[in-house]
Amino acid sequence: MKHDIAIVGMAGRFPGAANVDEFWSAIAAGRVTIAELTRGELIAAGVAESQLDDPAYVPARGTVADPDLFDAEFFGITPREAAIMDPQHRLLLQTAWEALESGNLAGEEPFGRVGVFAGAGFNYYLLNHVLAQPGLVDTHGLLSVVLGNEKDHLAAKVAYRLNLGGPAVTVQTACSTSLVAVHLACQSLRTGDSDVALAGGACVAVPQQAGYLYEPKGITSPDGACRPFDADANGTVPGNGVAMVVLKRLEDAVRDGDTVHAVIKGSAINNDGGAKVGYTAPGITGQIDVLTRAYLDAGVEPGTIGYLEAHGTATEMGDAIELSALSEVFAGAEQPCLLGSVKANIGHLDAAAGVSGLIKAALALRHRQLPPLAGLKQARPELLDGSTPFTVDAVGRDWKVADGGVRRAAVSSFGLGGTNAHVVLEEHVPAPAPERADEPQEALLTLSARTPEALRAAADRLAEHLCVRPDLDVRDVAMTLQSHRRHFTHRLAVTAADVPGALDKLRAAKGREPLRRAKIVFLLPGQGAEFAGMAKGPYERYPSFRADIDRGAEYLRESLGIDLRDVLVGDDPENLVHRTDITQPALVLHEYALGRLLLSCGIRPAALIGHSVGEYAAACLADELDLEDALRLVVARGRLMQHAPEGGMSVVMAGEADVQAHLAEFPELDIAAVNAPGITVVAGPVDPLDRLRARLDAAGVTHRTMPASRAFHSRMMADAADELGRVAAGVTHRSRSYAVISSVTGRLMPRGQVREAAYWPEQLRSPVRYQDAVATAGDLNTVVFVEVGPGTALTGMTRQIPQAEGKTVIATQPRRTARAGGCDVLTTAGALWTLGVDVDWRATRAGRGAARVALPTYPFARTRHWLDAEPVAAAPEAPAPVADSVLDQVLELWRSLLGGTEITADTGFFEVGGESLLFIRMVSQVRRKFGVAVSIADLSAAPTPRTLATLIQNGEGA
Repeated sequence: MKHDIAIVGMAGRFPGAANVDEFWSAIAAGRVTIAELTRGELIAAGVAESQLDDPAYVPARGTVADPDLFDAEFFGITPREAAIMDPQHRLLLQTAWEALESGNLAGEEPFGRVGVFAGAGFNYYLLNHVLAQPGLVDTHGLLSVVLGNEKDHLAAKVAYRLNLGGPAVTVQTACSTSLVAVHLACQSLRTGDSDVALAGGACVAVPQQAGYLYEPKGITSPDGACRPFDADANGTVPGNGVAMVVLKRLEDAVRDGDTVHAVIKGSAINNDGGAKVGYTAPGITGQIDVLTRAYLDAGVEPGTIGYLEAHGTATEMGDAIELSALSEVFAGAEQPCLLGSVKANIGHLDAAAGVSGLIKAALALRHRQLPPLAGLKQARPELLDGSTPFTVDAVGRDWKVADGGVRRAAVSSFGLGGTNAHVVLEEHVPAPAPERADEPQEALLTLSARTPEALRAAADRLAEHLCVRPDLDVRDVAMTLQSHRRHFTHRLAVTAADVPGALDKLRAAKGREPLRRAKIVFLLPGQGAEFAGMAKGPYERYPSFRADIDRGAEYLRESLGIDLRDVLVGDDPENLVHRTDITQPALVLHEYALGRLLLSCGIRPAALIGHSVGEYAAACLADELDLEDALRLVVARGRLMQHAPEGGMSVVMAGEADVQAHLAEFPELDIAAVNAPGITVVAGPVDPLDRLRARLDAAGVTHRTMPASRAFHSRMMADAADELGRVAAGVTHRSRSYAVISSVTGRLMPRGQVREAAYWPEQLRSPVRYQDAVATAGDLNTVVFVEVGPGTALTGMTRQIPQAEGKTVIATQPRRTARAGGCDVLTTAGALWTLGVDVDWRATRAGRGAARVALPTYPFARTRHWLDAEPVAAAPEAPAPVADSVLDQVLELWRSLLGGTEITADTGFFEVGGESLLFIRMVSQVRRKFGVAVSIADLSAAPTPRTLATLIQNGEGA
């Protein structure tokens, strides 16, 4: 296995196929996708009518869709730079990203040194488009043009734009370029120079809509058809395309759980040297040598190959020599070997031909299908007389092998000039996936993109994919998206237990843009939020949550006389959940475990606010109190409150000042809580409370009686508070790890400080000033409130507080039911992630296994970046008005260099994709235009047109 290389990702654009799936569909169907160009298309592309009328002109070519469209912004490239860049560079850059994504290697975490080995065809764009632009080289400089067009920079540009740190090597061996690149990538992996390698090539000859002149005895076909190994084969057809594969050492791929499309067992490259009739002619000796050495490198016999993807140009000499070399190497083979050539489907893609054949062969192994030879009419005689083990077939079929047999394939690519490459492949049979004993659970699907439009497109793409693959487990989809995709600015997240549920939510989901450094504030509710079984969902799903609940329940078993899990997780058959001495420890334990679960997922609060007994959970989460000490305090508090004098509580829908006015006639009553501007709680003895309610009714003030038989947070708690103080004095208080906002004072208690034990008795008899606490939190920039506990009581009140207006408020458990699966925690994590909060996705999966699966790649923006081949001469016009100010002239200069019209006086040069080389050139042009030597250091401190204009004006006046 140490020698074997796995193909773990692949991407490409081919004639008639926008991606690898469409490519295989055409291959399996034996479909020819070479375009027959119309006269109108040819004339529009600039082909002279006199040439079209030449009887030797063949209007055929393999074309790719929209080579002029490119997502420059995704790669940080300015519009002007993109327009100057060779489309082969651009398409290879996008294809490299898609290949990494297809291999699930485009995530946030580093995965080793990534090498790039790639080449491209002749740069017709430079010749026909870039150099045809008057003054372009003078404006942008020859070096800028070279960097965007010269092959030397092809692989290095991919490495730079994708931040890949392995070797970046441009490979140029004509037609064999991309298969030679694969060989070199394998060598790099074996020597340890790379841990992952991208290999491939591009060919985009422009104009695309152009045929060719047939030359007798040349290499092109007279009729626009490419028929390798056909008795009537008489030439090839040029085509455009781009393709790349992602390679890893097989042992690494198996360890990492990658999808392995096929295994490269071995490969070889060489050159024919001078032992042939001419430089462009094939050489039989060189082909025999490269085949022989490839099989030696692979350690397999040639006779075990079941499918061979040949170079197959369909020229008389080329096919004859290739068959002779193959027959020599395969002499004595006992099993038949099917020959094929992708050129029959798509034409000859030049520098991208070899890797296209490799992808075809790898997919044949993966799908266990022998593909047909497209367009075959009659096989060459030597393929019919039994003199060779090779066959051809116009019909595809299942690839069957004997029991214990191994499917193997091979790929050849021979370049003009004699550089040959041969690669030996083998089917990968993965180990059986372990059965999942657990029931399907809801999973969190995360999607992101650089723009809202791309995010919507990504969601639609994923929905379309799931429609085609309803067999996928959403947990696998979720893990792939969370951990193996890059996280961009615009985000959405949905939870679903199965594919149908995911489809519904994906189609309706709305994206959002993250906040800048979101500050999370945990809100921990008090008594009244509880319900039976409130911990059931997370208890079943998350081992860490379960361990915290078990720890607390065991500690409390003796003091409470019950197993608190019967209330928190079970059905609470004795209906204890609303009994104060049970409610309070149950709530604190549940909120503590829930908060700790969020912390384990990487969700860190900037501050915590507890409401009433929720302050104990806040103190525990802030590391001020041990769980056992906090529970001991809360048990004492609950019992003391349960045995306090009988009383009652009412919620009055009015502000504190208005309620105080009503209480003037009822001195026995106290304000127990100020929850929001229009939500005030009153507590006290039953009789005066009843009289207050009557007064409120007469005044038309809305109120609601709370289901409480005691007057919490009032003077009726004085005796209980005194006793609680004695218990609190025996508890160790530590400095807090997170800031806490007091619901007694409404003030921030910074981390690092220690709370006095006297706080707890004071808290019991004082009003809950929740409104003040939230107001303090609202002063934090980009605050996000997260209710960590059952229900939405605090969420609803927070939204009514002016200082929280416009802030995001999230309820972790919005449903007051014993929800199975713990999905609400996932929903909370997803909502916070869409706001820019980093989440530990492994923790959200709670150790449950999930596999990487193939998913759609990024939906690049389809923006045209193209220079016309022959600029239309503009009609004579009056001279353009001279810019009124230095700033206007600077803006004109920047727009000409960077492209686009969105440059403003305060646009940062590097923020819109400008690079150091262009920056220096811009400064040089300023010096020539204005006669002012601008300091690069001064301008670099604030590189905007406004700064530059100021420096110019100061320089002129000096």
